[in-house]
Amino acid sequence: MSQQDKSENQSTFNQENAVNANQENAVNAIGLFFDEEWLRKGVEAEDKVGGNIGAGLDWGSAFVSLMGNLELLGRITTLRISLNKEVRLLLNNWNLGTATKIAVKTARERILEKFKLPTPELREYILATLENDQLYGEEFISDREILRELLEVLLKKEDWETIAAVAADSLKKEIIHQAIGEKISA
Repeated sequence: MSQQDKSENQSTFNQENAVNANQENAVNAIGLFFDEEWLRKGVEAEDKVGGNIGAGLDWGSAFVSLMGNLELLGRITTLRISLNKEVRLLLNNWNLGTATKIAVKTARERILEKFKLPTPELREYILATLENDQLYGEEFISDREILRELLEVLLKKEDWETIAAVAADSLKKEIIHQAIGEKISA
């Protein structure tokens, strides 16, 4: 079993047993590497899903080189923060009222999902953006045109439909809550 497999197993085991671990106080993390019971449970968890348990960004073989390059990791963070800011500005401009907050939250969740499991096309686009040195001189990426282009690649029609549905449902609930709270017949 490779070191990455062990790390993935530990992550899965820890997630499934987080409540128990918190109740039992602190667990010696290093001790888990030598604990046969933990290893057995980890292997069982992996077998339940057919192996290959993972979490976080799925960058495949590029992950090792990504983690070895802190500048690139910083650029990914800057890119995600900038995209979150851009989608917030975009949705704020649409005057969605009380639905704006949930629309922004949902859009950010969709962006994060796409970053975690990027399609080959998206991965290439993100990597090209990360390699553009001119974008990373400030805290945020200020080139809104580039950010909008990337949002077009990230958020497809289905994503916008999900964002709209969640925002509409939130607005509906708010209206019903207000109407019932004010004793107005809906």
